[in-house]
Amino acid sequence: MKTWKKIVVMLCTGLIVACHDSNNTDEPVIETKPLLPKKELRGVWMATVWGLDWPRGDYNAETQKAKYIEYMNLFANNNINAVFVQVRGMADSYYESPYEPWSKYITGVAGKKPDYDVLRFMIDEAHKRGISFHAWLNPYRIATRAKKTDNFPDLDAKIPVALTRDYSNIRVYNPALSEVRQRINNIVKDLITKYDVDGVHLDDYFYPDLPADESLNDSVEFKANVKKNTKGEYEMSLADFRRNNVNLAIKGIHDVIQATRPEVVFSISPAGNNDNNYNHLYADVLKWSREGWAEAIIPQLYSPMGSGKTNFNHRLHWWAQFTYNNALFVGYGIYRFDPASTEASYQTSEDLAKQFAFASTMRKVQGSVLYSALNMLQNKTDIMAVLREVYKNPAVLPYLGKAKAVLPGSPTGLQISGSELKWTGPANAYFAVYRSNGAGKTATVIAVTREMKQTLPQTGTYFVTAVSKKDNAESEPSQEISYR
Repeated sequence: MKTWKKIVVMLCTGLIVACHDSNNTDEPVIETKPLLPKKELRGVWMATVWGLDWPRGDYNAETQKAKYIEYMNLFANNNINAVFVQVRGMADSYYESPYEPWSKYITGVAGKKPDYDVLRFMIDEAHKRGISFHAWLNPYRIATRAKKTDNFPDLDAKIPVALTRDYSNIRVYNPALSEVRQRINNIVKDLITKYDVDGVHLDDYFYPDLPADESLNDSVEFKANVKKNTKGEYEMSLADFRRNNVNLAIKGIHDVIQATRPEVVFSISPAGNNDNNYNHLYADVLKWSREGWAEAIIPQLYSPMGSGKTNFNHRLHWWAQFTYNNALFVGYGIYRFDPASTEASYQTSEDLAKQFAFASTMRKVQGSVLYSALNMLQNKTDIMAVLREVYKNPAVLPYLGKAKAVLPGSPTGLQISGSELKWTGPANAYFAVYRSNGAGKTATVIAVTREMKQTLPQTGTYFVTAVSKKDNAESEPSQEISYR
């Protein structure tokens, strides 16, 4: 027994010595440089269907432009760095498309070409202000009607009637058809080839959510496409058939983006209730996340803080648990905040502040998107005071590419003249200017700019990074410079 105890003591002694050799990786790391703050997307949805956020029933080109510029200035002045503009809401378009007609919400007449390149104008005005532009598409919806006895609008000649399916309140592209999936892929490729969009975005409109007394009409396609096993049973259920159809559409969009312009971010904004996504809209969002078919998922968490399972905090906790190979942004329903609301939580902006505070505790959350733009202009319950506080400093967009980021070169030649900092940086980059708060401490972003100069707001130590215009990959920091 004594011999055994001696062996144990010798082994333990050897382990202790081994664990304290000169290569011990458990020694505390002493940071000698400032830390960069967390990257963050700050976006706003701009709905154009029915002219909701823009152009709001205005069919004059110049006043349309003025309304859009008003939005861009509002966003830039409040450190918002992304806009999600609906450019194809009902099988129509805000650009010249070989597949679908010009939207009637631009000129008042479906198919009528406006006097300016609408999408080019919108992208350019966003980019001038350092705002990334995400083209928001609805994959299936073609038209809606208030009741079954109403007529749908005439189907445009560009859209084959064989690809469509009518229900009591909505006309859609038939999700069960491979020709529809190919058409969607072609639309996406045409869009990202012709226009310098930073992202392609889908919301939660997949299979139509029909009234309780109506069923989806797809039994013919199911029987034609799903094989039977040796027992004469179909190899998948009707629900799985529908989910697979949407899966194929999502993967198809992902694949065409990766093959055409892989720097374009593909994002999806599902309903906050994933049971509804899975069982009614036939959207298997968790599969898309596991497969990495989207770079970002933005659940619509349009409910207040509280103790119930449907409340904002519980929903966000769930999504944070089940986010896999993509970024997670939070969709905020700012449209709900109104002094006249019947829900006390929305009669002031206090709950919005609490929602942002809770989201800030979630490590996986990398940003926010607000629904929608018009509510910022209206500013009921003073939601802008909350946003000004939450977004008080500028933020650098996160890199969302699938491959390892290729970093641009660091800015060089920093010099200060008066209160103006100047530098030299690589082409095809924009720049983030930071104020150092000391080694090992998180620096403060004071500006994100496309120029190679910046007026400094106060004395301190500063440095600059270059950020790729293509994919937001950020360089190593420049040398520091002191402003006294």
